[in-house]
Amino acid sequence: MKTARILIVEDEALVAMASARILEILGYEVVDIVTCHEDAMECAAASAPDLVLMDIRLKGDIDGIDTAQMLIAQHGCKVVFVTGQSDKTTRERAEAIGPIGYLKKPFTPGQLGKAVTDALS
Repeated sequence: MKTARILIVEDEALVAMASARILEILGYEVVDIVTCHEDAMECAAASAPDLVLMDIRLKGDIDGIDTAQMLIAQHGCKVVFVTGQSDKTTRERAEAIGPIGYLKKPFTPGQLGKAVTDALS
């Protein structure tokens, strides 16, 4: 069975590192951790991840929702939003692009594992 490859797009270093460690323990391959739109697009083109864990607030001018929309359109990526943003407007905007899931920070290792498992099944 092929190991699922996951791209983490997260501008909080501690959250990104903890997520990567949890995913590796669960047997997934983390292809990269990036913090901005440009790096996410470049990495997705180069590594063809099976899943992208996407924060909504990113470094730079383009947020995670717009980045996710482009990743879906250009690379067919599956996206799970992992974010502290839970206001109605942000959530509606995020859900409108068709993510596979939406995981609210802070989350437990079990919640992250379930979100990834559900997204990949």
